[in-house]
Amino acid sequence: MKRTVADIMNRNLLYLADGSRTELARDPILKFGVTAVPVLDEEGRPVGVVSLRDLLRDAPPHHATSPAFSIVATTSVEAAARALAETDYHHLVVVDEKSGRAVGMVSSADLLRALLDMPPRHPGAFPAFRGGAK
Repeated sequence: MKRTVADIMNRNLLYLADGSRTELARDPILKFGVTAVPVLDEEGRPVGVVSLRDLLRDAPPHHATSPAFSIVATTSVEAAARALAETDYHHLVVVDEKSGRAVGMVSSADLLRALLDMPPRHPGAFPAFRGGAK
């Protein structure tokens, strides 16, 4: 049976609310050992991604990569790896096929581990950080 993105994604979703200052993502990114967080609208749909690279590249005000590059959870690992390899991104926001709401994140390292039949490695559960201050 082919593995899907749902099998390897990080379901612990650390995110920033749409309209929030992107620099709010810096401390949680560093604290929790992730390198990107999705920016979600009020319905939980991805509108962008703030990566550590985004925060380091620009002088304030920082900008999220928009639109968010997303993929449905039922996508095969191979198809997701190919889609990511065709971009300059290192993360995909995983969305529910019906609602379009974010349900997780998958990184290039997650996909590489999966292709090598290695288990995913994700940070432990995040506390209730949901960036929302403007």
